[in-house]
Amino acid sequence: MKILLDTNVLISAFIFGGQAGRLLSMLFESEHKLYVSDYVDQEFKKKLDDKWPEKADKVYTMYRQMHISFCESTEMILGRLRDEKDIPVLSDALYHHIDVILTGDKDFLEAELEYPLIYSPTMLLDYLRLN
Repeated sequence: MKILLDTNVLISAFIFGGQAGRLLSMLFESEHKLYVSDYVDQEFKKKLDDKWPEKADKVYTMYRQMHISFCESTEMILGRLRDEKDIPVLSDALYHHIDVILTGDKDFLEAELEYPLIYSPTMLLDYLRLN
């Protein structure tokens, strides 16, 4: 399964650990392939710098060394969502034929998209435990 990580999942996992951190650890040891688009990567770096400047460089360097495939963002608009700032994430997922967007974003989770699937960390953990 190809899984695109959203910014809020990266922040949860790399800053706070918790369930998102445990899930990423599981995914790194699985056959699933993790992706981060240029758009999400830049947003993650900016939020780290803005909110946690004292550890931003260390966290970002560690994250960039993880087994994640970094993919180019597309300029095309390939879908519609209520929150326009989420459209680049959806467009990148569609452009790269991603199976799942992993996010905690309520707008994504309520979008009822048929493809790609939208999972929160809790939802994906439940799915993986059942399969």
